[in-house]
Amino acid sequence: MSPRKVQFISLEEDDKDLVVSFALDDTQGDIESLILLRTLFYEEYLDENERGVKVSLENDEFEEEDRNALVDIQIKNDEILIRSTFREYRLNITSIKKEDVRDMVRLLKKQNYDNRFTMCIA
Repeated sequence: MSPRKVQFISLEEDDKDLVVSFALDDTQGDIESLILLRTLFYEEYLDENERGVKVSLENDEFEEEDRNALVDIQIKNDEILIRSTFREYRLNITSIKKEDVRDMVRLLKKQNYDNRFTMCIA
């Protein structure tokens, strides 16, 4: 599977959520969003196995989508490999500014405050 081109990233951080969102080219020339979401607001009320960063790709609906948790993320040069419970995503980030990548890594570290997923940055 070849990496999907990331057009831009969006980072959100507030008292309720930590969100890393990737805007990806799709096959029709449109944009799809790949979202890594950690909802801190109500996570303490969830069962242990339901906590963590949820991964969703716009238009990729499947039966257990709500349980698709981030397992591993690897950032090497201009590529990102994201492994989740049920899917794997390869991203090309050549068009993303280095300072935006640094901000993304900072937010990913916040999402991983309890080491729910592995992260490798080379």
